Amino acid sequence: MRNGKAYIDSLKDDREVWMDGEKIKDVTEHPALRPAIDATAHLYDLQHEAATKAALSWEAPELGQIIGRTFQPPRSLQDFQARRAATRIWMETSCGFMGRAPDFLNTVLMSFKAKSSFFAMQSIERQQAVEHYVDSAAREDLFLTHGLNDPLPNKTKARHAQEDAGVVLHVEEETSAGLIVSGAKVVATAAAYANDALMFPMPANQVPGDEAYALCVSVPIASPGLKVICRGSFMHPGRHADFPLSSRFDEMDSVLVFDRVLIPWDRVFLHGDVGLINSMYGVCKVREMTAHQTNIRLQIKMEFLYALLVKIARMLGIEDTPWVAQALGETATWVEVLRSSIATSEHEAERDPENGILYPRFESIGIGRVLGPRMYTETIQKIRRIAGSILMQAPGSLSILDTDAGALIERYYKGTGVSAREKISLARLAWDVCGTEFGSRHALYELFYAGDPDALMARFHKDYARRDLHLEVFERVMGRLDGTA
Repeated sequence: MRNGKAYIDSLKDDREVWMDGEKIKDVTEHPALRPAIDATAHLYDLQHEAATKAALSWEAPELGQIIGRTFQPPRSLQDFQARRAATRIWMETSCGFMGRAPDFLNTVLMSFKAKSSFFAMQSIERQQAVEHYVDSAAREDLFLTHGLNDPLPNKTKARHAQEDAGVVLHVEEETSAGLIVSGAKVVATAAAYANDALMFPMPANQVPGDEAYALCVSVPIASPGLKVICRGSFMHPGRHADFPLSSRFDEMDSVLVFDRVLIPWDRVFLHGDVGLINSMYGVCKVREMTAHQTNIRLQIKMEFLYALLVKIARMLGIEDTPWVAQALGETATWVEVLRSSIATSEHEAERDPENGILYPRFESIGIGRVLGPRMYTETIQKIRRIAGSILMQAPGSLSILDTDAGALIERYYKGTGVSAREKISLARLAWDVCGTEFGSRHALYELFYAGDPDALMARFHKDYARRDLHLEVFERVMGRLDGTA
């Protein structure tokens, strides 16, 4: 397993990254990217610290070496608990605000290898490519991002039916060395400072005619012809006291633009088969495995927001006010819903007879994805409502306390049992969560994290495995009641 320095050194390559019209020479030196790079490097360093090394590492029998815990496929309840502990250690470092830390794509890769027989449906070479790549990524401890969404100018039309059908990532040419691809993928979070990008289409709704777009591949970010186009930065370099989250954890979102980029065959996992690419996500049970990781992250984020709400309420002396107490109680309930759903999904995990791996019960683990948009959106609104005017009247910087106005600030800004500095610090933190561009980005991220929230709820009903059981009980009970009426 590598450490933080090795990770940072791996980014000093020929990648082409653009931000605000500027081509960045070295992402590790850019003030808008370095904080997130440092936050990621810290995760790698934790793999070598005495207090966390055992929890974050796993001796892989197939590889004969110690690798990251998040590559470990769960074969027992204890394995699930070990994965949960590792995810929690990493996610707590950012209070859950780094949704694209290495553990997420590690989980996807683990899912692919566990069901590598699926890729053999195209060819044994594609199966071997998956297995070899996942093993290499685990050995090298790579940081992967992904590009799943397509730039569709007209969302009512298929990929091949767009006015400019070349905007979506597609195969231009098949060669002996690999596939030549062009087009784009959007919402590639952390691409500017990742090692590789894993790409496949989501949603999995390709149709006949989309064969050129039916791709599952991995590509180094530094590949010739690949451009990473970053959005504007939401961070405030060095202003940790005034922007405690956005100055440290602004994950950079990007568009990946491919101009005849070569994808070597050992990085091509599927191509040209609409049926296989549409079924890959479900058959490989990526949804179940990633939902376990993302629910843990959401739980940690909700725990943090709950604690923030309690701190604000106490600072204002309103914790026991009925409507505030109700809001706090509801937030605590959501935290426990997430905690319970994770534990239940582990205890009711189902073993796949093909590979012996346990997969979390989706009816339980899916709760976070279905309710997450509501939980987060309403909790952010609670912060605004409970904090009220302190969000607007807090000074723009704590440095004012060190000026001639400091004595006035100390007198007029203090809260219940807290100093002016403590009150302003808490107000600045709350504003970073719910008022800044960083906070708005996270509200949007959680709202659409797993797709359209209404479609997610409808899909939960469609896929609900216990539906027939409940209907059977209903009919049995009503039949008995009708017979005795």
